[in-house]
Amino acid sequence: MIVDKKSKIKQPVVVVSDENIESTEEIQYTTNALCDVFNAVKKILGSLKEDESDPESPSLFKTIALNTGQLSRIKNSKQNKESALIFPAVFLHFINVRYLVQQARVGEGRATLRVQYVLNRLNNSDEEFELEGYELFQRINVALQDGKNEYPALTERFSLTYFDQPESFGDGLQPYWIDYEVYFRENSAYKFRNYVDRYLVIPPFTNHSDQLIENNTDNHDNHIEPSYDEVSGINE
Repeated sequence: MIVDKKSKIKQPVVVVSDENIESTEEIQYTTNALCDVFNAVKKILGSLKEDESDPESPSLFKTIALNTGQLSRIKNSKQNKESALIFPAVFLHFINVRYLVQQARVGEGRATLRVQYVLNRLNNSDEEFELEGYELFQRINVALQDGKNEYPALTERFSLTYFDQPESFGDGLQPYWIDYEVYFRENSAYKFRNYVDRYLVIPPFTNHSDQLIENNTDNHDNHIEPSYDEVSGINE
């Protein structure tokens, strides 16, 4: 609903202030959507605590990294030269990354983010801990879904599609897999190009009382002209 705000002082219909305008350099503005998704997921998983009820509890995952085959080299290589990793750990891997080819969707793409989390409990067959991987799966998924509100990179689409448990618990390392379907959009533009700062007030649809106080540097009052009937109507 548009509210008519009037005062007794007449002012020009359009007010443009040229004072205190500074030139702005062109700043190239680009985003890497996959990096943004990776960083968002890494921060969310890094916020999980060992004790959910204690904010001061240590982080649940000791290692969160891009998956480059670290776990396979540790478990399968006879001459392992991998740097030391601390478990529990999470490895993130983008698979099946593809871009749309429609003219109207330039820069848009789809991918699957595979979240591999690795536990290291030697007594994983004990009844008390045998479902620990499933419980952690729920914690991870809830945290990532809640994080959509905070991280724009996850708002396009970040949907759970797949979960898998390990069939072997050798060496005390139990890897689990979660897949998420990710929609992403690449942006490349200039944040400022021939940019000049202007603040326009065009009654009756906006008025000076709609401004922030700090923007009304000349202390303008509201305009009483033109009226709604003068600027809008229906032609019969």
